[in-house]
Amino acid sequence: MQTVNNHLQNFNAYNQSFTGIKKVKCLGLYEKYPDLGKELVDTFKNNSKAMDFCKKYDVNIIFHAAKDYIDSVKSSVNIFYDNVTKSKFKKFFNNHEDRIEISGWGNEYNIADSLKEATESLKSAISSAGSNTRRPTGLLDAHIDLADKKMQEVLDQKALAEQNKLAKAELKKRIQSAQLDEKARLNNSIKDLINKSS
Repeated sequence: MQTVNNHLQNFNAYNQSFTGIKKVKCLGLYEKYPDLGKELVDTFKNNSKAMDFCKKYDVNIIFHAAKDYIDSVKSSVNIFYDNVTKSKFKKFFNNHEDRIEISGWGNEYNIADSLKEATESLKSAISSAGSNTRRPTGLLDAHIDLADKKMQEVLDQKALAEQNKLAKAELKKRIQSAQLDEKARLNNSIKDLINKSS
């Protein structure tokens, strides 16, 4: 089940130049219980840090729930993001690192109740730090901060390397310009010496 409207999905298929959420899917048991999938989507939408991350990078989001053991259920959200620090070659061979995965579990006496518990656990992990819930919150925020920090460090290093490269090129230009000035003065001095000797 896709949670985006068809007219928006068609628009996104043709306009791929923006950064943001490209695709959202609810799979597994969330296809059978779309109301719980909607709760997860709404919780994600209310997390400002997650939404800022999605505005900054290209993102695909998959909410998934599956039976784990006897009547237990594992619910998860996978956020696949475009790591702007990697070359296309590295992205092709090493794409598994470019995702954030958060999970929640439920273990009740039937699948429906286990899914509800797993969904509540995942909702609290997705919620912003300090949200009013009984469970610990801010887990997704921490993962997003880490991913963003890693990419920003690489981008800062690249920018610093580019600055150093430009500074070296400028220094080289100045040295070459000074050498040309010195050669011009030397040539003028030689011409002056020749002119005075005749």
